[in-house]
Amino acid sequence: MEEKIFHRDEYPMDILGEFGLTQEMIYDLPDFVHDTIEMGGKSPLLPITIEQPFGVTHAYARFSLVDTDEGVDVLFYPKLREVNLDAFNEMQKRLLLDGKVIVADVEENVITDEGVEDTQFIKAFVQVDKDTNSVIYSPTQVIGRNLNAISNEYDISGDELRRIWDGDLITVTEANVQGIKEPVTIGVDLLTDKGVIVVPGTADKWEKSVRRGMPPYSFGSDGCWVNRDGRLSYVPDAEFTPDILQELERRTKQFGYAERGETIQEERSLQREQTMAEEENRQLTR
Repeated sequence: MEEKIFHRDEYPMDILGEFGLTQEMIYDLPDFVHDTIEMGGKSPLLPITIEQPFGVTHAYARFSLVDTDEGVDVLFYPKLREVNLDAFNEMQKRLLLDGKVIVADVEENVITDEGVEDTQFIKAFVQVDKDTNSVIYSPTQVIGRNLNAISNEYDISGDELRRIWDGDLITVTEANVQGIKEPVTIGVDLLTDKGVIVVPGTADKWEKSVRRGMPPYSFGSDGCWVNRDGRLSYVPDAEFTPDILQELERRTKQFGYAERGETIQEERSLQREQTMAEEENRQLTR
């Protein structure tokens, strides 16, 4: 089935607005974030507000877009108060909290051949989404099939394949169009749509490409997204604090423009150039 590609003018702003995410906040996210959302991926962990009978609750959540019969809708992935790892042994817990992907037995509700709902344990790749404190998993058959296709394409040995199954990254060499051998790194990340990610380059480049986060300051047309230790907040123009103004002044001087709007356009142009360059060497997802 062909995957749905979304466009910014399709974003259901009315739904996002119900959770405190205004059009200015959404449009001021960096271009690489929009690229992810438009491909059906998840946003960064964003601050949301939830109307309650007694007032407003402030929380954090990722969101993604889904195509329905009624049009484009939103799925939210809220940050949980804590991650529940009671189903795993101590070594598995340590690996999960270190950001590793593991293979483990996961309890799941299934429908038997007789049509009866039952609980069974299945083998699955498991990972912790540190942003939302949730445990996500995918049956090994799904990721395993993709890994087999990758192993055939890159001539991965059995030992290397087992390392990937154990949550490690492996780096192999692949000849480019000029016949020069260059490193290619392969690993599993369940936060992506396909699960198996191939990135030209070293393991360090894989980590930076697959787990790219928001920069400390992301200026938009109406405000700035500020990232403080992984916690995002949006600050409108009129509420810029001294540190934001100092960073804006630094960038204005760096790009040689007197007006902020021109500075932002230059930044966005550079972001697009960076994204295009990354796309040329980008992860080949299976």
